[in-house]
Amino acid sequence: MTTWQEKRQARFEAWLNPAGLEFVSPSAKADYQGRVQRIIDAIELKKTPDRIPLYPNHTFMPIYLMGKRPVDAMRDVKVGIETFEKFIDEYPFDALQPIGLINPIEPMEMLGYELYRWPGVGGVPESSVYRYVEHDWMEGTEFKALAQDPTNFWLRTYIPRFCKSLSAFTSLPVATNFIELPNFAGFVAAFGNPELQKSLKALMEAGTKTLEWMMEVGAFMGRAAAKGHPSSAGGFSKAPFDILTDTMRSMKSAMLDLRRHPEGLLEAISVLTPLAGQMAIDAMDQAGNPLVFIPLHKGADGFMSPAQFEKFYWPSLKKVMAMIVEAGGVPVPFAEGGYSQRIDYLKDMPKGTTAWIIDKTDIVELKKRVGDHCCLIGNVPGSMFHSGAPADIEQYCRNLIDKVGPGGGFMMASGTVLDEARPEMIHAMINTTMKYGQY
Repeated sequence: MTTWQEKRQARFEAWLNPAGLEFVSPSAKADYQGRVQRIIDAIELKKTPDRIPLYPNHTFMPIYLMGKRPVDAMRDVKVGIETFEKFIDEYPFDALQPIGLINPIEPMEMLGYELYRWPGVGGVPESSVYRYVEHDWMEGTEFKALAQDPTNFWLRTYIPRFCKSLSAFTSLPVATNFIELPNFAGFVAAFGNPELQKSLKALMEAGTKTLEWMMEVGAFMGRAAAKGHPSSAGGFSKAPFDILTDTMRSMKSAMLDLRRHPEGLLEAISVLTPLAGQMAIDAMDQAGNPLVFIPLHKGADGFMSPAQFEKFYWPSLKKVMAMIVEAGGVPVPFAEGGYSQRIDYLKDMPKGTTAWIIDKTDIVELKKRVGDHCCLIGNVPGSMFHSGAPADIEQYCRNLIDKVGPGGGFMMASGTVLDEARPEMIHAMINTTMKYGQY
């Protein structure tokens, strides 16, 4: 296989016919393949699917809908799995959002993980979801050090700052110094440091707990697939600018960096770009699913000017998506917030290679301008799932079906990632799409 088209076709075939998966029944196999093919048809724009696909866009929503709290699922993986098992039976989306997005609390506690606060910690109610801690975890003057050796920077500078139990990683020896006999003793002796050994032990113990959790989650995802429910994505990546500015730099500092440290920022972005692309490729290789979810943040309207978007955000994101496409994958960027000033960029990738989740951008206008070029997913407002009546959801969805659905290239979804939602409103979106979304 030499072309991206051939590689993608091979990935689609592997997604349609997962190696080693035994379906529980012929009807489950038909459901699974029908759902996958429906999504593929919507993405490729080569033929109209049998129905508008229902795409999931949530994290903790199944937990809430099944009467549990986020803390319950984050403390006990079996609680999370039980709720997701009930959820897929009651809410027949065309794909299953991976439960892996819900992370276990115990390993985070063991590592002293400080990038986020979770239910029951730092004033976060146990009935709530986790929250990001806005902080400068690196300085604007450190972009050059990151660009020189990102792995070294991550291990010896960045990680020790937000994982208390790994603070001794600052004393890790530089891996590239481990060459030939003269360097042997100095490199190996560093691991005799009691504090470093303590940090390594904490990481190993957290790793054991996390592996146990992931094995449970993986077994559930396999069972779900065997019952006819494909995963909504196989890979994950981010825009290189967002990698730097979502968690490494605070929002305020990130915006100031555009003027105070533009060259250092661009240098770091250029180094992170191939790493972000490879992260996505490695994940979809392992998952056997070609869809790569890419949440977009600082590139939205209002965060930066069109000129800044053109200079700092889009070129590197485009390269990441191009890497995914070249490897046979499908980038699924989530245009959170408004992208009204960025519409024309949606046509920069080859036709039928991307599927954009749309939040607040006018999706009807998008259909007119880019609907013949890329698949659109969205964009029922998150507020609707909390207020109003099911009839309001039905009316909104029917408008999307009438104005965005024609010709295919559209999947129905909420415009934002949902945690809490009224069950009757989710049912209204599903039932309306099932009833009126047939082609």
